[in-house]
Amino acid sequence: MARRAQASEDQAETEVEVLEDKPDEKLVKETLAWIRDTLKRTLNRAALEVGEYVFEKFYGGDPQRVASRSPNKAASLRMLTDHCGTMDLPLSKSSLHRALEVAVMMKALPAKAAYKQLPSTHQATLAPLHDPEKVEKLAAKALDKKLPVSKLRGLVAAELAKRPVDGRGRKPTPEVLKSLTRSVKLFTLDEGKTFTKTDVKNLSDKQRKEALKAARKLAATMGKLVEYLEE
Repeated sequence: MARRAQASEDQAETEVEVLEDKPDEKLVKETLAWIRDTLKRTLNRAALEVGEYVFEKFYGGDPQRVASRSPNKAASLRMLTDHCGTMDLPLSKSSLHRALEVAVMMKALPAKAAYKQLPSTHQATLAPLHDPEKVEKLAAKALDKKLPVSKLRGLVAAELAKRPVDGRGRKPTPEVLKSLTRSVKLFTLDEGKTFTKTDVKNLSDKQRKEALKAARKLAATMGKLVEYLEE
């Protein structure tokens, strides 16, 4: 009886080996098709719905409001993204912003656009270009050549590198970088001589408390900025 059991085990192992040596190509193709369809129905749809909702609720469905450089345009959106990564909003900030970008691009392009035929990963990769014409051109290329996301990401990076530069031949410095540079110069301690430890000691008790309150608030703001930059 023990010999039969051993024989059965040996046979099972042989069958497994045969399956491993001769993969079922039809099964793999069927599974790939099922996964693609499932993701398209679920993840793709969910991401698009999130982007569309935020687009409508926070910007009134107006692409111009999204493109605006006003520092106050996204106060509510920033408050929303502060919840990202929590149990209230189990979604990363980058994923939320990308969903918004995709929703804006979906509205900007016609119904039969190549962009709308791409998987959500490809759509998200193209969305940061923000230029519907360039996005559709690369989308058509990706669709025609069946480009993987890695290849498409390289093409997008090349397009972003072509963005206009200022009159001195340099790319404009982002406002966040300008602000940080000014702040570092403004709050240089001791060696930089903007103000020293002695200046702090010379504050009255009331002034010191006010300064401490302001400094803590500034430190909290910088802490959040550090988190954004590290992401």
